[in-house]
Amino acid sequence: MFRPILLLLLSLLMTSANAEELQINVLQPGDGAEAVPGAEVTVHYTGWLMDGTKFDSSRDRDEPFSLTLGAGRVIPGWERGLEGMRVGEVRELIIPPELGYGARGAGGVIPPNATLRFEVELLDVNAPPFSELDNRGLAEMIAQGVKVVDIRRPEEWHQTGVVEGSHLLTAFDRYGRVVPGFPAEFQGLVARDEPVVLICRTGSRTATLARALAEQLQYQNVYNVTDGITRWIAEGQVVNREIPDEAGRG
Repeated sequence: MFRPILLLLLSLLMTSANAEELQINVLQPGDGAEAVPGAEVTVHYTGWLMDGTKFDSSRDRDEPFSLTLGAGRVIPGWERGLEGMRVGEVRELIIPPELGYGARGAGGVIPPNATLRFEVELLDVNAPPFSELDNRGLAEMIAQGVKVVDIRRPEEWHQTGVVEGSHLLTAFDRYGRVVPGFPAEFQGLVARDEPVVLICRTGSRTATLARALAEQLQYQNVYNVTDGITRWIAEGQVVNREIPDEAGRG
């Protein structure tokens, strides 16, 4: 059965000019665990076009839907709209096309430039198997000598600079595929019981990687810099712009 909300349209053309805002209306408050980036969340949802046409519903199937928040597996309106929910909460999300399926629509069910309305109930939250760090936490880790691994691509390092002393090791190529040599190089750099901090541009790639390292490779002390180097720079922290030509390996 077709499930539009599961589609990740990598070719979606999103324009920021004149973009409408995501609207979030709390229909029922919740008092359980909070949905945070990196957590696995389980929801029931129903989606409508603004003319009232229902195009998808997990309730109709009696089949809750689970996703890892922040992993980029759903439309941006969902990523933003679910964050901060608590178990038991019900939200109405009014998602403009720029944060939905844009000018292309989806699967012949969602027309181009459609504004979408969802009613979402948060059923469960499983905390991420890693820890989150803000800039203060990152500074403390650096002071303690904990390894910081910047997993971005070389052109990104050159564009922004990197946290002083960080190890530069590209995890994903520009298409989001894991670089073949990354797992072995990472394991050669960081022991499984050793604390390690991961940083990228905004924290989304590192949240995905932190979960994989914890769940698949049994790393025990992985930390993700929640807002990535973007916030680090915005707050006036020092970066190193002298990137070695051989950067990318440990």
